Amino acid sequence: MKNYLILILITIFLLPSIGCEFKKTKLESAEVKPLACFIAIDGTGSYRFMNKAKEIVINIIRGLPDGSHVYIRWITDDSVSDRAAIVSAIIPDTKKPINPFDVKARELHKALTAKKIQIQRQIINVVMNAKSPRSERTDIYGTIYAAAERFNNVPDMPHLLILLSDMEDNVGNQYSVNLKDTDIRILGYQVSSKEEGRKKKWVDYFSSIGARNVRFSHIDEPYILGGF
Repeated sequence: MKNYLILILITIFLLPSIGCEFKKTKLESAEVKPLACFIAIDGTGSYRFMNKAKEIVINIIRGLPDGSHVYIRWITDDSVSDRAAIVSAIIPDTKKPINPFDVKARELHKALTAKKIQIQRQIINVVMNAKSPRSERTDIYGTIYAAAERFNNVPDMPHLLILLSDMEDNVGNQYSVNLKDTDIRILGYQVSSKEEGRKKKWVDYFSSIGARNVRFSHIDEPYILGGF
């Protein structure tokens, strides 16, 4: 009887700690990792949805995980050029306190959260005020090369390439690039009269340079960043 009582007491004391460890593991596994996010907006005369594209970009900025690197550029007639840059930034890590009763940790979290909001607002302000170059030609391949160059500098982060465009390249300068395991999202996609076969062409191309998956979303489709 004594042995049974000891076993029951041990079980009572151990179960809460096991439950805490389980919850901790579940929470940790649910954490979103910072990523390298390259966003390119079609700054050519043929793209008609500039305002909507900027709205999409703003929503993405607000949803980026802490610690993410973001690069926002134009798609132009020479998308590799430094002139295509709009703004780049690192989203601060707000360091959410593990112990809610740790006053110093709470104050640090509060300060870093304020800094994060400030940086997000600065990025959004730059994007909203950026004027389209309205280039006469569209260099999609140059944008892809520029993205690959940035991703090469942060190899340990997940890579997300977002293109807001009609995907109608008419420059034709393909580069040797490697987008291994990169997620590709074509958002704010503008359909054109030359639509047939275009999506397949780009899916095949991105697959050939190592991209993990490619998805198209039309201009009237909602987009949620979580899970890419």
